[in-house]
Amino acid sequence: MRQATNTYSLKNKKPVNLAQVLLLFLSLIIISGYIFYQLIPKKDDNFTFFSNQTKTVYLLLSKENESYLNKINLSIDAYEDSIQELKKKFALIKVNAKIINEDDISSLKKDDILIAFNIYSISSDTLQKIKKFLNRGGNFIFNYHFAYFIDDQFVKAKTIESLTGLKYFSESLPKNQSECNFFVPKILSPLTLGNNGKREDLVMYSNDTLPLFYSKNIPDAILTNWEITSTPILNNTIIPINYAGVIWHGFYGKGRWFYFSFPSYVFLDMPINRFKKFFNNIFNYLNNIVIAKYPFLYSKNAVFISEDTEYKYTNMINFAALGQKYHIPVTLFCVAKLALQHPQLTKQASEFPYVEIGSHSYSHTKILGQPLKKVIMEIEGSKEILEKIIGKKIYGFRPPREEIDKPMENELRKAGYKYVMEKTKPYLLPEFEYDNLVTLPRHGTDDYIYLINLDWNKTQILHKIIQETNMLTSLNALYTLSVHTHLLSYKSNLSVTKHYFDYLTAHKNIHPYKGIELANITKWKKNIIITTQKFNKNIFIFIINENNINIKNFTFRIYWANKNGINILPEMTNVKIKIIENNKERKFTDVRILDLKPNSKISLIMSADD
Repeated sequence: MRQATNTYSLKNKKPVNLAQVLLLFLSLIIISGYIFYQLIPKKDDNFTFFSNQTKTVYLLLSKENESYLNKINLSIDAYEDSIQELKKKFALIKVNAKIINEDDISSLKKDDILIAFNIYSISSDTLQKIKKFLNRGGNFIFNYHFAYFIDDQFVKAKTIESLTGLKYFSESLPKNQSECNFFVPKILSPLTLGNNGKREDLVMYSNDTLPLFYSKNIPDAILTNWEITSTPILNNTIIPINYAGVIWHGFYGKGRWFYFSFPSYVFLDMPINRFKKFFNNIFNYLNNIVIAKYPFLYSKNAVFISEDTEYKYTNMINFAALGQKYHIPVTLFCVAKLALQHPQLTKQASEFPYVEIGSHSYSHTKILGQPLKKVIMEIEGSKEILEKIIGKKIYGFRPPREEIDKPMENELRKAGYKYVMEKTKPYLLPEFEYDNLVTLPRHGTDDYIYLINLDWNKTQILHKIIQETNMLTSLNALYTLSVHTHLLSYKSNLSVTKHYFDYLTAHKNIHPYKGIELANITKWKKNIIITTQKFNKNIFIFIINENNINIKNFTFRIYWANKNGINILPEMTNVKIKIIENNKERKFTDVRILDLKPNSKISLIMSADD
């Protein structure tokens, strides 16, 4: 068995010293350059400055765990190799990982970071050392079936429960269930900022299981299926989102903990850029004030409800009227050829304030790979026809067959479209997937699938729509509901949509938007830059609106994990702010700027209680 490694002044009438002058000049350049760099906008959801200097973490190579592995005839070398591989991976992201054993835990200081991966068995003495380390302000990152054995006694997840407050629920077998192959982050989580909520692979080996826990808070990441529409099924039941977590963070005493329910090889298998982003977010969260814009500028979550207005075209007025009645924005993607046959009906629907008309092509036939003349007619031609009928601009395009290629993309830009909605996407928020075109990601199950898989059972369909809405909006993601004129907008099927609108009306925290509103929000949010600058004991938060319009109710979140509390005041009296939430348990504050003038810059002064 391998051994574990421990680890000026110028006076009048005196000659000028040229070297001193040059040194002073050089010093001024360096200082000015640093300040200038700090004021450069960081175009990311994680805005605090993060230096490239080497950081240190402590990797626990447990002698007690090795003793346990030896007893059950498992490879000690494999365990030690995994720790060495983690050390190498940390080195690639400029993190100095020092390997220590149980005897060294007591010497760790406040704000140190202890990582305990793949440790199944420890002593009660070691557990007390870890708790004392947390109580004095340490940071603990651990995973999987941590300390399922204490003093050789099987205690299952009781140790994890005692450290985290999570409640053990069950074990999941992702390998045997095709819908459990990914984990998806919560957008407003300090651990997953800056990746637009993109899903990550979660490949489990052999018969490895994932422990599942109940959490009163939404986890930082959850198990999900390929389409990001539901959590895993266990005992023939979809697991509620509060039971489906794989990543959590929280507080213990004066310390902070991070728990991952998967084995360390998931981290080892991660591409280095994802690994770096993940741990840099953790280190940043532990050492800095972290600021994140609300995903939808003013709100934490959103839904997009649209109709493919094609066969049984005349049903579109029923869907449009329903949106208007409930004051719920809806978007109708109309087939222009059919709109020509029903111009008055199309114009009538467009005149409802809560209705947006988009294009679903000219003929609803294949565009991909067709001659340029047809591509132009389907994209630009449909837009011109619809605009002439309704007397308004058309901004959104939904391609037949959900397909877009480069020639189509070029024509969409030329025609003046601002957004598209196509097939299922791996990211959770609207994104500039194509230059100057916002893509609204489709995640919600299409009503074709509902009606086939659920055998036209309206109660089950409504339940599934609400379940998907809850899951995605809990992650601050965009939920999309796509219906068709000949399916959920047809005859009595419209009642499902009606009951869903009843649900949305009762849940004011869920915000429906038209497609053009989401496209504009995405653009405006990108053009609002936040930077921070520390000055003495205060931190200045600079908010720069690079848009040519007023932005009302711009909202962002401040995480202050290493502080006891914060106070925020605008530097200028004409700047109005509102504290939306000040969560002392989770240590974050949500701030709303009531009015951001066009092309303006404001500053807030933040003081912190250490």
